[in-house]
Amino acid sequence: MRRRATFVSGAVLAAACSGHSPAVSSASAATGQPSAAASPAQHAPSPAQAKTSAPSPSAAARKAGPPDDLNVILLSIDSLRADMPWRGYPRAIAPRLTAFEKTAVSYTSAYSVSSYTSMSLGGLLAGRLPSELVRSGYFFGTYKHDLFFPKLLQRAGIHTMGVQAHVYFKAAGFDDGFDDWRIVPGITFDSNTDRDVTSPGSEQLAEELLGDPANDTRRFFFWAHFLDPHDQYMRHPGIDWGKTARDRYDGEVTFTDQYIGKLLDFVAAKSWAPRTVIILTSDHGEEFGEHNMTRHGFEVWDTLVHVPLMVVAPGSAPRHIDTRRSDIDLAPTILEFLGVSVDPTFEGKSLVSEVYGGEAEARDVVVDLPMTSDNGRRRALLHGSSKIICFDNDNVCKVFDLEADPLEQSPITKGDEFARMKERYADRAKGIKEVAPYACGADCLNSAYRKKQGQ
Repeated sequence: MRRRATFVSGAVLAAACSGHSPAVSSASAATGQPSAAASPAQHAPSPAQAKTSAPSPSAAARKAGPPDDLNVILLSIDSLRADMPWRGYPRAIAPRLTAFEKTAVSYTSAYSVSSYTSMSLGGLLAGRLPSELVRSGYFFGTYKHDLFFPKLLQRAGIHTMGVQAHVYFKAAGFDDGFDDWRIVPGITFDSNTDRDVTSPGSEQLAEELLGDPANDTRRFFFWAHFLDPHDQYMRHPGIDWGKTARDRYDGEVTFTDQYIGKLLDFVAAKSWAPRTVIILTSDHGEEFGEHNMTRHGFEVWDTLVHVPLMVVAPGSAPRHIDTRRSDIDLAPTILEFLGVSVDPTFEGKSLVSEVYGGEAEARDVVVDLPMTSDNGRRRALLHGSSKIICFDNDNVCKVFDLEADPLEQSPITKGDEFARMKERYADRAKGIKEVAPYACGADCLNSAYRKKQGQ
């Protein structure tokens, strides 16, 4: 998706939420319809401010493990920020997702691999940082010769299905390893925007693929990427949180939530539901002026890369895990759930043990935005409460204390903590095997920025 981030001056746009409730039909969350709720008196707290304690898993959960013959469903929602109702956001914009989160192992400090769709989903599928993948180098990146985890599933005889809602997905290379790859019909392509409403079509295609009677007797992996919170924040009948950008975004989340709920209800009624894992996450977040920009891409602020991650697995006990994790861990996780060996090139680590009550050991998280035709390189490393962001060729780096400064407004550029994080970053960077883009060369890379600057 073309994501020309818009930079704005002035106060944070998120502060402009309207003061009235959405005009939506009132029904229980189980029906998949949003309930009316009072709008917030104040902004959602940052994820770091909305901490939840993780209940200790039961002894039974600690001894449990994944059953045999599992299926896996991966649902990703474009542009879904981490500050949702289950993390303290005061508007009830996602009743079905909120109900789902209560049944899940929910990661409160999860990160996308990158800050926009092309790079983030490439990294998710490959279990590697996008800088290490064979990619075109254009903003709408295409991938060649990279090993995506669905290919391993396909080789193991597991049926693989995907539903996508943007024309970009026709030629990106993400379909490698999928037996059945569907694009929502009737959508258009514009490199600068996204005007289509696709959740109804995505849900309908998902029911079609998942409803195949053959799934009753075979194992499968299914992935759907819901796109509607993306870009224009379209209005939908019966949903009205207000007129500001955040208001209209909230309406898009509410609309998508309805169709996620509808799909979850469909899944729950299938004979294979008791042996199916459901994972829900996002490819990136969204900015509403927190760093004088809107939308996403081009930077790696927490507003752009801190995302939801929830896992509902047969026999697992719901709990919150506050340890930092990345969507790069999903490839090995899904492979382990399905009993398929992980390729040694994958950099993530399986979350299956944690999902079943195991200890969630701390480890560093890397967020990687390679240089493309439209942006310079950005890379972040998170360790404990510290986050270092390095720009372009690592010539400028800034450290942030996410506990004291969750919105990353007060950079640390010297002192002991800066030196420690810079050394840690440099050590990690040595192990990143960067691959030069195969199409966009030196004259092309970051050309959009250079043109903007008159260079």
